[in-house]
Amino acid sequence: MQNSDGGWPAFEPNKTNELLTLFPINGAEAAAIDPSTPDLTGRALEFLGEYAGLKKNRRGIKKGIDWLKKAQEIDGSWYGRWGVCYIYGTWAAVTGMRAVGVPGDDRHLILAKQWLEKVQHRDGGWGESCLSDQVKHYIPLSKPTLCQTAWALDALISLEEGPTPVIDTGMQTLLDLLEEKDDYPTGAGLPGNLYIHYHSYQWIWPMVTISHYLKKYG
Repeated sequence: MQNSDGGWPAFEPNKTNELLTLFPINGAEAAAIDPSTPDLTGRALEFLGEYAGLKKNRRGIKKGIDWLKKAQEIDGSWYGRWGVCYIYGTWAAVTGMRAVGVPGDDRHLILAKQWLEKVQHRDGGWGESCLSDQVKHYIPLSKPTLCQTAWALDALISLEEGPTPVIDTGMQTLLDLLEEKDDYPTGAGLPGNLYIHYHSYQWIWPMVTISHYLKKYG
């Protein structure tokens, strides 16, 4: 399933001919081709590193890491195609690279860490608008969301050897948010047209993040 450029697509490899995006169909630019994306590449690396035991010296893994590094935004984030949006993409890229053995002091990961800390809300959480997906740069949401807070924290936990003030305040906010209803859409179907509220996200991603926190820090 790995594309020849080193990244991973959603449905089939090497369906990347941009001529297909010229069809006069609404959404053709996003739906007609299936290019590599940072979120899918990061998740593939996370699986291959965490569960298949493959590390950065393997040829296919190295190609994936190199592709991710080239895809990083200048501010240190990554765009996420199938979630909202830069928080999602950055979480996937960071946890993926860490799972295959990229050290936490790698400059790309340091930039990602700095970006995540910069966009943290004053209350300790993270929240990003669907508008980010349409304008292709980070647009904050006025309030934090449960799964975006979990994604950001999970990325930071993968990078830090011990809890930091950013992680501590974020974890407290995450626990507080569990008591509230969270129905803001954080899944992406068709950029600018379709966003999805996955009901399971408010349980799955906080549980994953809390589990990783306890496993790493006790």
